[in-house]
Amino acid sequence: MNSMTPATLSASTSTLASRAMIVSVTISQWSGRRLDRQVTQELNDSHNAASDASRVNKLLVSKEALAGIQTLVSETRNGFYERTLPWLNDGGRIISADGYLPFTAWMRVQSAKFQREVDKLVNDFDQHVTDAQKRMGKLFKATDYPTSNEIREKFGIVYSVLPVPTSTDFRVDMSEAHAALIRADIEEQLQKATENAVRDVYQRVATLTERMVDRLNSFTPGERTGGFRSSLVENIADLVSVMPSLNIVGSPELDALGERLKALTKYDAAALKEDANVRKDTAAEAQRILDSVSDFLA
Repeated sequence: MNSMTPATLSASTSTLASRAMIVSVTISQWSGRRLDRQVTQELNDSHNAASDASRVNKLLVSKEALAGIQTLVSETRNGFYERTLPWLNDGGRIISADGYLPFTAWMRVQSAKFQREVDKLVNDFDQHVTDAQKRMGKLFKATDYPTSNEIREKFGIVYSVLPVPTSTDFRVDMSEAHAALIRADIEEQLQKATENAVRDVYQRVATLTERMVDRLNSFTPGERTGGFRSSLVENIADLVSVMPSLNIVGSPELDALGERLKALTKYDAAALKEDANVRKDTAAEAQRILDSVSDFLA
């Protein structure tokens, strides 16, 4: 595979708005923690410490009460980053038009799972407060807690979609010379953002293939330590599945790279451990892919 050239990226920038969009995900959640100012002051005073030397943050409910929600939040954020690429500095990330429908389908699933966990917390909230009263002793304050009706409003998960801006979107009442300079600056920013986004794809490929090469070449059958797990192959399979979403410039090279990566997922971890020839061939192909993306990342 030939690495993507700057000329390819430049040509892609002019039509990026028709091939990609900016998506963002906002997740709100109740922390389940509260600063106790009185106990903080008492603690610092008792140790002759400054008022800001320590802070007493109370865990209002058990860790288990919020564990399901927190797991879903981490899963959703990680999945969002996996399916998108970095874009400018406003929190939004870029995704290809081809990846939009799979992304929204995945978001609906995540939202439904998130809502089920929130429902569970709301239904059990009064009991969590009762349990906290026993667990926290004199630290317990009923006023620290929202009601079971209020708690639901503290959780939410939404996503938004915006078009990719272009330099032609810029319109303002000023001289054409000044406007042209600003449009050129916008175009340069878009160019850099596009290059950084594409670089992120190649970096993901390099990271996973390098890890596979290292793990497969260093594997010794029968050793209790070292080796590799099923995630060695599964992580590459996950990347292959989202490559269409990440190809924001419609690059044939990236399409071809995704096809090449499929060869690394032909055998699972168990087969790679059992067959030395399969392991050797897979490591060699992973190395060839790693070598092929090195020019772009140099």
